[in-house]
Amino acid sequence: MARVLVVEDEPNIATIIVFKLEREGHEVRCESSARSAGAASESMRPDLVLLDSTLPDGDAFDLMPALTSRSAVVMMTEFRDKSTPQRALEAGAVATVEKPFKPTQLARLVAKLAPATSLP
Repeated sequence: MARVLVVEDEPNIATIIVFKLEREGHEVRCESSARSAGAASESMRPDLVLLDSTLPDGDAFDLMPALTSRSAVVMMTEFRDKSTPQRALEAGAVATVEKPFKPTQLARLVAKLAPATSLP
């Protein structure tokens, strides 16, 4: 299974994601800010980062170069935001997921990406 870093500032959403991915057997760490996400990515060396497009203390796109140099990144965006998914892919994200999403949908995406990204 994969090491997954979840960067999500909404506690309810973060709890659901972490619960589902841990049940699927992934090692999961959750951070709620841009500042803590960078440090967590360095120490954890995740296989996959689930990155919220809107963070309270910084622009998620500012994090992308550092994150994509170490890990595959999936950006989670708001449904009504039409430009962010394309921008995320251009910045190096391997996929995007529109909120609201079903936890099962996200778990399937992680499982699909995990074999290509997991480190022994």
